[in-house]
Amino acid sequence: MSEQKKLEAGGFIFSDEVVAEKAKKEINAVSYLRNQLSHMNAAQILEAYRGLIDKNVFDTAVGYSFLKELQRTLIADSTVDNADIPLIPVADERALKDTENETMKLKWQRKFHMLLPFTILLLGCVIFMFVLTATSNNMTILDYKEKVENQYADWDESLTKREDEVKEREEKLLEDEERLKNGENSNGSEKNTNSR
Repeated sequence: MSEQKKLEAGGFIFSDEVVAEKAKKEINAVSYLRNQLSHMNAAQILEAYRGLIDKNVFDTAVGYSFLKELQRTLIADSTVDNADIPLIPVADERALKDTENETMKLKWQRKFHMLLPFTILLLGCVIFMFVLTATSNNMTILDYKEKVENQYADWDESLTKREDEVKEREEKLLEDEERLKNGENSNGSEKNTNSR
């Protein structure tokens, strides 16, 4: 889409894209109002015209053209006093841009205020997960190797200790067995010598 097409609306070319978008919205409003006003008498059209001016519904040349068309229709109608028809106030285009910029700023502020609690909540969840990870006893990928080595060292130490205890018991049993054999032999030999 060419730049001129973006800035064109209702037979007018605008210098600013924001104003052109506003004019395109006003085209839809004008279409709706024409449909509604076609069923009204002159007094009702005058009231609608006054309402549109009081509420500053239109800000672009598209809207002003429609208001001028309504004004001409009311002036041409003999049942309406021309003194009752208000003039069309024209907003400065720079003021319109400022208003549009302010509207965009407010829109972003609303979005920011809506998203801020969710952002804080998500940040809190991330911080909580880091704290939980740092304080938990579960193995993580970061210290997996160290913990496995420590567990292996503890297991190796435990096995070595048990092995030493088993060796000590074996030695003790062998010593006891030796003593028993020596004691039996000495007891048996004593018995044999006593029997003679």
